[in-house]
Amino acid sequence: MNPIIKQPWTSENLTRWGIRGMDDFSAAELVQLQQKVEEWIRQRGPHSRNKRQRTPFVMKRRNAPPA
Repeated sequence: MNPIIKQPWTSENLTRWGIRGMDDFSAAELVQLQQKVEEWIRQRGPHSRNKRQRTPFVMKRRNAPPA
């Protein structure tokens, strides 16, 4: 955990709420979490861009009809 930030949590509270810090994970668990993150990133496809570039919306001026 971050030593700068004072945590009011005790180790009993952390385990009761199911909160784990980076120090609590084993090397195998960290590898497994990294693989899951990489899978999630791969599942999200690249942004599909339209071939036609669209111009930004601009309101046209309304000219007053001739009197």
